[in-house]
Parts: sequence; C-alpha cells; structure tokens
Amino acid sequence: MEIISLNKAALLEYVNSNSFEKEANLPISFHRALSHANNPRANVNDILLFLAKEGEELIGYMGVLPDLFFPEHQPIVKVGWVTCAWVKKKHRGKGIIGNLFTEAHFKYNGNLLSYDYVQGTKRMYDATGFFAHKPLAKNGIRLYIKSDFQRILAPKSSLFRKSEIVLKGLDAAGNSMLNLYQSGKAFPIDDLKLETVTGINDSLNQFITEQTNKTYFQRQGRELKWILASPWVVEKDKKTDLDNRYYFSSSAKEFKNLAFQLKDEHGKITAFFFFTVRNGVVKLPYFFSTIPSKDSVLVINHLLQKWGAKEFTSFHPKLVSALKETKTMAFHKKEVNRYLVVDKQLSKSITHVNLFMQDGDGDAAFT
Repeated sequence: MEIISLNKAALLEYVNSNSFEKEANLPISFHRALSHANNPRANVNDILLFLAKEGEELIGYMGVLPDLFFPEHQPIVKVGWVTCAWVKKKHRGKGIIGNLFTEAHFKYNGNLLSYDYVQGTKRMYDATGFFAHKPLAKNGIRLYIKSDFQRILAPKSSLFRKSEIVLKGLDAAGNSMLNLYQSGKAFPIDDLKLETVTGINDSLNQFITEQTNKTYFQRQGRELKWILASPWVVEKDKKTDLDNRYYFSSSAKEFKNLAFQLKDEHGKITAFFFFTVRNGVVKLPYFFSTIPSKDSVLVINHLLQKWGAKEFTSFHPKLVSALKETKTMAFHKKEVNRYLVVDKQLSKSITHVNLFMQDGDGDAAFT
C-alpha cells in the first residue's frame, strides 16, 4: 500500500486527469477540490488530500482542510481539519485508516481536529491514539418548524426507507396543521434596517474583524468571501454519475449561502448573519452582533418564516440562550450537542473559556 499526499498544485492536476475520471470511487468532488485550492489559509505545501492506493486501485482517502488557530498569548498555529475519511469495504480492518491518520498527523505536526466526532466515527478517532480522550462539547438548540419525517427517518433504517410514501403523507398532513398554527405568528422587522449582503466590503470587513478577536479561528472578510464563493455542495435537481461515485455530499436540490447585515439609524453596521439553507434546513455558520439578542432572534424568526424553513440549529451561546427563552417559529425545541475532537498536542492550547468557535468553523460552513 502507498499513501500519496496531494498539495494544491497536485490536487488540481489530479482532478483534471484521466485517472481521476476513471476512479470507481472518487476521493473528492471537482468543485470541492477547487474550493480547497482557493483556501486563503492553505499554502503551497499544505496537504489537502491523502490517497491510499494498492497498485492502481484507490482503497482509501482522507481530506484535510488547512486553517489557522489563534490561542491566547501564544503563536498562531497551522492546523488541519479532518473533513472526510473513507476506506473501500473489502479493505476495511486492515489498518488503512490508521495509516492515513498517521500520515496526516505528522504532516500537520500533531495539530489535527474534527467536528465529525459522532457515534459512527468515535471508534475510528479513538483507535488512532492521537486524539484527546474527552472531546469538547458545544451546546446548541434545534428548532423543529415543519414536519420532516421523510428526511429524518428514512436514512435511519430500511424499514423507514420502504415507508417513504407513508412518511411523505404524514409530513403533508402534519404541515397542513402546522401552517394553520404558524400563520398566526408574526415577526415584523419594520423597525430594523436589514440589508442583503452580496459582497463583503471594507466597512463590513472592519466590523467582522472587530468581532473576531475573541474566537479561536478568527475567520474574517477574506475567509468568508472564499466560503461564500466556493461551496462544497452545489444545487442540482438530480445526482450525476460523478456525484454517485463520491461517498460524501456534493450536491443538493437546494443549497444557498445567504448573508445579511443590520444597520442602526446612523448607517453603522450592528450585526452580520451568514446563513446556509439546504433543502429547507437552515444553519447560521457565522454571526457577529453588537445588538441585543432579542433583535437578532427576531431577524432569524422573520427569515425562517419567509423561507418556509423546516429546521434551524444554532450553537452560538448568546443565540442559544435567547432562542430557549423567546417565542419562535418552532413547534418543538430540542437541546443538541456537537463534539470537537482535538489532537492531544493541540488540546493543550484550548484553555481559555472566553474564546469560542463559530458554528461554521472547520468545514461546517460548507455542508
């Protein structure tokens, strides 16, 4: 087995080659590769994709997103977010995933981390021995706004997949009642000056910069422009052959990046909202504000209602508290957790409780 490491130039050459087109299992989508290559925090030597090959056969891969980490009173650290890891079924159990992690761990000097620490991947991360045993938990809240059994339950078991028509009927009936219930709710923002953002200009960049100095990753205008312009998921009515050959997400019927800013009566920016909308599921990867949380929640409710959103999730501490306490579009609210797994060496630098991570940090803004 051979591990091949691809930097920016090598990755672009690979995805434009005949060998990439012929791969039975693609290790990356073309537009995701372009996004990686445009990452303003990736230098020419950073490895973006690790391939495990046996002869000409691709038997595994791992994607890593280079980033910068800003620990308080310490030098800035180059880190790598593990964004995906896959091994061909007949080769599982042979230590291939461990070899990929070992290669990435040393290429990034023991500074790996991932938000993909869930029940299905816990064993994989724990087995490497590189990561701190106790992941860091972010507490959040999820608003259920529409009935969506078909999306939530169908992937969980073959029984639910066989019952998709029934689930679709339940959703239709449930949403008819919810529409009546929610039609009586109103979230007017006539007194707030909300503007759509199509580009991050100097004044907005300055506002964002002023708000990021208490965050671990400090993504500012340059990074947000890249995220807005270089999505990993693109809108398509139907999946293509290339989409089907890539195990992870590459397309959706609906995927939008939507950004807004609030201004006060003097024209000064007071808040910035960067939403993603994927098939009715809304997230808020980046949120910066100097206004009371109740006004921010009003804006969020207004937009969720306008978009006919099915679900909304936030892990921003101020928003979580406000959403728990105030009236929303939701028929049900649920507390949720998200777990960050960190390389043992890097975990020593995550010590300051007042520094936090935005919901979109890592690769979360892209999916």
